Amino acid sequence: MRFGNYKFSPGLWPTLATLLLLPLLTGLGIWQLERAGWKQALVDSHAERADMPPLALSLLDGFDESLQYRQVTARGVYDTQHQLLLDNRTQQGHAGYHVLTPLHIASTDRVVLVNRGWVPVGQSRAQLPALPGPSGEVVVRAMLKLPPEKLFRLGEADESHSGWPKVVQQVKMTDLEQRLGQTLLPVLLLLNSGEGHGFIRDWKPVYGTTPDKHRAYAAQWFTLAAVLLMIYIGVNTKRVTRE
Repeated sequence: MRFGNYKFSPGLWPTLATLLLLPLLTGLGIWQLERAGWKQALVDSHAERADMPPLALSLLDGFDESLQYRQVTARGVYDTQHQLLLDNRTQQGHAGYHVLTPLHIASTDRVVLVNRGWVPVGQSRAQLPALPGPSGEVVVRAMLKLPPEKLFRLGEADESHSGWPKVVQQVKMTDLEQRLGQTLLPVLLLLNSGEGHGFIRDWKPVYGTTPDKHRAYAAQWFTLAAVLLMIYIGVNTKRVTRE
């Protein structure tokens, strides 16, 4: 195939390699765009739920994905004598814990864990931080979060202390119920930043890879596909001389 002074004459092996790699690279780019669209819809859905009017936790019978990141209210009494410290939590690069405090919901036999925020690690792991809290009845305004279904952990097992609070490595409800000796609602409440009975709080939904990151990956795959095509054309195109 000739174009003016240039002749395009593709070889067998470059053609086979391009036919194999070009659809693969393009397909990966399309897949990343689809992932970006799905992740963006998830982000928008959670943001919309967070803006909805709060629900009364005592009136909820079941907990499913539709309640993830919804605002809820609960009235009850904190059990500050039996608190848990969720290990390996960081805040602006500093190591610490998340404080999980059981809340006995008023006029019910229900108990829910409230994440009251982040506290730093003390002088040593053996010296646990003080965890003050109100002794009377409180009204909790929080964001509802479902615990992760799949848990993965590298590191030491939960630390065993003779007293309270106790350090745990992950939120696995069955294990936490055994430690506390009581049945828990299968959710966590992330205490709102405006509530006065908590610690440092800066809650952000965790989505793993963001939509923008997926779009950036898609652009990389499409760029590689374009580069491959240009290399294929350049390698197989020769300038034609009069001779």
